[in-house]
Amino acid sequence: MSKKGKVLGDVQQPKLQIDPTKLDTVECEDCGGIFFEEVTMFKDVPAVQSPNGKKSILPIPVVRCVECGNVPERFLPKEMLP
Repeated sequence: MSKKGKVLGDVQQPKLQIDPTKLDTVECEDCGGIFFEEVTMFKDVPAVQSPNGKKSILPIPVVRCVECGNVPERFLPKEMLP
């Protein structure tokens, strides 16, 4: 069996050939910057909602623009969208 693609049952799926030079570059909607970094947002979890019954903190990774600090909606977890 070849290791070039994933096997689902007896059907082998081909490996995707993506040329990054032909893809659109994601830009910040505020400043047009093209560089982003991952940062962490923290949410307080009350004891009544915590699986262990104790107050805790939930880390949520988000991505922000390096130039202006904007967090584009497309990089927020869908549960965090307004």
